[in-house]
Amino acid sequence: MDHQIDAELGVLFDKLPPDVQEPLRGRQDVGELLEVVLDLGREPEARFLDESVLLDSRDVTEADLQYVIDRTGSFGDD
Repeated sequence: MDHQIDAELGVLFDKLPPDVQEPLRGRQDVGELLEVVLDLGREPEARFLDESVLLDSRDVTEADLQYVIDRTGSFGDD
C-alpha cells in the first residue's frame, strides 16, 4: 500500500474505538475503504468499493461516539 495512504489511514484508525479499528487494521483491502459508519444504536460498519462489512457485533454506544469526538476536535454546527 502507498506509504501516504497507510499513514492517513493510521491517523483515522487511531481515532476509532479499539473494537472498531482492529478489524480494519487486519484487512488486505483497506486501501479501498470509502467510509466508516458509526450510528448510535447500530452495529459499526465499514464500506469498501465492493462490499460493506460489520466491524463489531455490538451496537455503537454514546461512549464510542465520545471516544471519537475526544480524539477529533471541534465540529461545525452541522
